[in-house]
Amino acid sequence: MTEKLYEKDAYIKEFTATVLDCKPCDSGFMVVLDKTAFFPEGGGQAADIGVLDDAKVFDAQIENGIVYHYTDKPLKMGDKVQGKIDFDRRFAFMQNHTGEHIVSGIAHALFGVNNVGFHLGEDLVTIDFDKELTRDQLNEIEYLANQKVWQNLSINAYYPSEEELKNTDYRSKKEIDGAVRLVNIKDTDVCACCAPHVKNTGEIGIVKLLDTERMRGGIRIVLKCGAFALYDYRTKYENVSQISALLSSKQESAADAVKKLDEKYTLEKQKINEFKKKISELTIAAVDENANCLFVDNCDTKDLQLIADKLHKTYGGIKGAFSGNNENYSFAICGEDTELQEFFNKFKGELTVRGGGRGGMVQGTVIATQENIKLFF
Repeated sequence: MTEKLYEKDAYIKEFTATVLDCKPCDSGFMVVLDKTAFFPEGGGQAADIGVLDDAKVFDAQIENGIVYHYTDKPLKMGDKVQGKIDFDRRFAFMQNHTGEHIVSGIAHALFGVNNVGFHLGEDLVTIDFDKELTRDQLNEIEYLANQKVWQNLSINAYYPSEEELKNTDYRSKKEIDGAVRLVNIKDTDVCACCAPHVKNTGEIGIVKLLDTERMRGGIRIVLKCGAFALYDYRTKYENVSQISALLSSKQESAADAVKKLDEKYTLEKQKINEFKKKISELTIAAVDENANCLFVDNCDTKDLQLIADKLHKTYGGIKGAFSGNNENYSFAICGEDTELQEFFNKFKGELTVRGGGRGGMVQGTVIATQENIKLFF
């Protein structure tokens, strides 16, 4: 079994180990060491990355107590190698994972919800609870979680004896075979977990609950702590700063400014639609009543539907409206449903047509010249 240095000290950044085995695999090489500070994927947390001498370590997995390091270069069996993990990434993961323990512990204590899923990715953390929570409840959890951070509480990760384990009330997402490792956050939470955590809650920095979505009768929460939360805030600050500059508003008023812009846009869109209706009516009034199809410039499908419908209701029969160029046209065609479907089947049979519809209206695209379309009509 591999000696797990990351369990003894989560802050080890570099170490020296002996190569016990190295085999080629589909993604490169699979290396086994006598000891390692590389945390293998587990408990919802991604594996550490880094280097062994000049070989890049891009993944680590554990099986039957043996940690397998996946590298881009082979290492010689029996050699001593210098391992170095990407500690900035690891520490950000430690902040997030410890923050998740605090949030889950408080949510369980306050509202009786259970953590049934956890994923710590490269850019976000998700927690799945088995019951729904309101935004007010989430805000309460978030505030209390940050209080625990400000109190800078001690955190102890350890393997209890069988007797200790029997007498300890702890959370666990699943049944665990073999030795159980507990992470005890003072006066906050005790949870079974294999991952590295910070020593004191103050190192988490800040806990922020972000997006939520309903999930199988429960709720999924996006959580960010420490460095993740800082990057998130920085991105949102830059976005709000640019939006407020474009709208000539203060940052704290950006949402109101966007709302006003949206209301103005809605009114302008209504005006444009009214103008389109008038233009359609004037266009149709100028059309020979014997013309069965009309070609107009710069019209979208909705405009074409409006024109075709008006033509049909004004003059009867099957009427079509087309817009486009270079023998590539969008269209809408109106008529009595049964007659129209028969007409449209012939239309598709003679020209290159994509589209469909029902209820007296079909729409789509056709590749043909104006002359051929007019000839067909």
